[in-house]
Amino acid sequence: MNASGFDLDAQLRRYPWVSRALNAEAVYGTVLTAGLISAFSLYNPGLPVLIARTVGTVLVFWGAHVYAEIVGNREMSWRAAVGEALQRSAGLLWALIVPVACLAAAAVFGLSMDTAINISLWGAVITLAILGWWAARQRRATLLAKLGTAAGTAGMGVALIALKALVH
Repeated sequence: MNASGFDLDAQLRRYPWVSRALNAEAVYGTVLTAGLISAFSLYNPGLPVLIARTVGTVLVFWGAHVYAEIVGNREMSWRAAVGEALQRSAGLLWALIVPVACLAAAAVFGLSMDTAINISLWGAVITLAILGWWAARQRRATLLAKLGTAAGTAGMGVALIALKALVH
């Protein structure tokens, strides 16, 4: 328990699926989602269509990932392999939440397409930083290592923003 009385580790033991969903697939899914938003935005389809295309494409990637995990896991029964694949791949779906919620909120507030996309991409950068921090935290890394890992992971999102700026 820390000085504030909030024990993150105890809370995560109550909800272990949260910790298990913050995995490599969550990083991959966040980069994928941000990349799709950036690429699809080139066609200026409007926010509802952009959201639908992004979610639909990530769902296809998630399905392919689940299937590949099941097929590749020959050491478990089918039932166990399906459960394992769904668990490991959940991060791909969780990764949709922040960028798509940013797009949806921007649509609700009547923000421009460019503003919505920028908010969404920076939301992905923040998500990536948190995922990087979390990965280092789970390894009981030093503060410097946590900051470096968070910055490195967030850098993938910043790279997507830079690529978007170059293409637009």
